[in-house]
Amino acid sequence: MIDRQTDASLARAADFESWAAVALAQWWPLLTGGLPPPSTTLRSWRALDGAALEFRVGFIARKMAEATLMPLARKAFHELGMTPDENEWRQSRGKHLVGDTADALVRVRFSDTAHTVFIRLESRPCRVSREAGLRLLGMPDENLPFPMPTVGPLDIRVARNSARHLLTQHGASPADPNDPFQLGPPDQVFDVGWAYIFPWSTASWYEQGAPPRLPAESGGPIAVVKHTGHTWMLRGIGGFDTQLADYAREQGIRHTISYPAE
Repeated sequence: MIDRQTDASLARAADFESWAAVALAQWWPLLTGGLPPPSTTLRSWRALDGAALEFRVGFIARKMAEATLMPLARKAFHELGMTPDENEWRQSRGKHLVGDTADALVRVRFSDTAHTVFIRLESRPCRVSREAGLRLLGMPDENLPFPMPTVGPLDIRVARNSARHLLTQHGASPADPNDPFQLGPPDQVFDVGWAYIFPWSTASWYEQGAPPRLPAESGGPIAVVKHTGHTWMLRGIGGFDTQLADYAREQGIRHTISYPAE
């Protein structure tokens, strides 16, 4: 039997990861003065409590650089609304920066010996169910492609962030404020080769299995095209695979992987 609390928690954790990945991609050029990003970034999940109910997701990216970028990073902190830890800055002689926003903790460190800048971005805490927490504890630190939000092919973290934004806009009027729309958990995302397809429903469906109270034409799953970032919602009426095939044909894309029948 599906544990819906686990599904809902893992979906929420995926939202946190996608947000943090996109924030790293957007903040990297500001924090480094336009230094090209590295090819990979280390992703890690950390429990903040012994019960494994509070987690923070973090990314560490590093790149060969010069110490002259540290004053640029300090200036960028202010542009991003972060107040640097002045004591850390003084003690490190301008080699360590620490600051935070309401959603993230950012650390920038420059190594004289390695001539390398290290940027660590960690999300605010994400509360999950016990079973989901155990799943996250079992996820090892992993080197993943550095997120590229403007250059295809998009990875699933960036695509999920786009889908989440569209769902938020879509749900602004028809959704019940006490039962917001929610993207499905990561294992329910479908890859048709040229696009990711994100299912969604109400939070009460994912958490309790309660039948969603949706308008008659509330829309279908959300498609995000990997090479262009184009994001749209399929019509709730009509075969989803037919809609995808029609779009692919219009765009000159080969549609070879069928979306499962509803």
